Amino acid sequence: MNNLNYNAILCNKKYIIRIPKDISALLIFGVATAFMALRTIVPFLYGIQLIFLMYMGVKGFYNANQLFTNKYVIVYGLFLIWCCFSFLWSPAMDKTMKATISIAQIIVICSLMTLYLVNLENLERVLFGFAIASLLMIGFLLLRTRLSEWMYVLKGSFSASTDKGRIGYSIGHHPNAMGNLCASLALVWLYFYDKKKRKRYLICMLLLCLILLFTKSRGAILMVAMHFFGYAFLRKKRRFTLIKIIPLIIVSSFLLYKAIFHIPFLYELIGFRIEGIFGLFSSSYSIDASSYTRINMMKYGLDMFIKHPVTGVGFGNYGYYAYNYYGLFTETYAHSNYIEILAGLGVIGIFLYYILPVLSCITLGLALKKTDRSNRKLCAFLFLAISVRLITDLIKITYNDEVTQMLNVICICGGSLINNYNKQAGET
Repeated sequence: MNNLNYNAILCNKKYIIRIPKDISALLIFGVATAFMALRTIVPFLYGIQLIFLMYMGVKGFYNANQLFTNKYVIVYGLFLIWCCFSFLWSPAMDKTMKATISIAQIIVICSLMTLYLVNLENLERVLFGFAIASLLMIGFLLLRTRLSEWMYVLKGSFSASTDKGRIGYSIGHHPNAMGNLCASLALVWLYFYDKKKRKRYLICMLLLCLILLFTKSRGAILMVAMHFFGYAFLRKKRRFTLIKIIPLIIVSSFLLYKAIFHIPFLYELIGFRIEGIFGLFSSSYSIDASSYTRINMMKYGLDMFIKHPVTGVGFGNYGYYAYNYYGLFTETYAHSNYIEILAGLGVIGIFLYYILPVLSCITLGLALKKTDRSNRKLCAFLFLAISVRLITDLIKITYNDEVTQMLNVICICGGSLINNYNKQAGET
């Protein structure tokens, strides 16, 4: 980041926090900070979004051609329109209204971000802003979470079906969302550590991984494992990569398994929750109630899709149908982004929502074969961020997660930029 337009908070270069001179980058940083760390401070949460929308909205007005011809704006604009159309067949219109407003908010923000994500330098500047925002998130979490709450997490093995004894609520995050956030941001720090070789970046990454354990999120553990192993595999071109990396993955996985299930501290944090999943594959383990319920919830959603394949039952109406027609214990989400959108918006909705991430994943995967040197690590980061998200969307909800959606538009724009860069390099 030395070549980027940054001012150090203090003149001494050892300090990690730098403020961008660029107003657009600063506002994106502010919005990311609000979503990550300051959700409970409502005036700041909405105030920074309002300032961002006003400033970037003016830029969008004067660059309307660039804005409204961007593929992200077009495709997700159509998705938002389809969400609005679902009012016509939604039995619980209040839930559709709530879900539509939530996703409209982030689609507008991400659409305006495309005005800034026009080159790789700007993209890296935004990513570094995310990294700095994660430090503010950690600081605010430590400030708002009492020591007794941290100790309560370690007291014993709570049921995998409960949110008790998990960290995140003190700064406005569900523990699962907090875990996913830590996993994504740990990958950001891993990328910058690999690029700059600064040990403090590695410390930031490890600190996020430690906090992740206190969320007890199984999906987040899976995410961070795929991120780290995947990045080690893809970060640079080398011969006989599989021969070198696969034994490392096998040994690391074995050691991780031993640590989680034989070290009391780790077992109390996450081991007992992972153990419940083993019941899906082996009769020697008993499946936990959480996993059993999630499987049934997915079945309910698939049945809704089969009965309403084109339109779905209405955006945000999965919980209403599952509770009133399938006997689910409460009105809640499907715990799977694919099922939630498939049930709510049908085949049209799922196509519009996932077409760009899938195409970007393919573009970045193909680009990895051609990309080397300075852009190789960035390409590997973007590919992992989007591909792991596509995989883990099977077991979590992300359409209403603001940071996930902001990373989504970064990956989509990054894929196009790297692809264009490779084409220009090939022509020369």
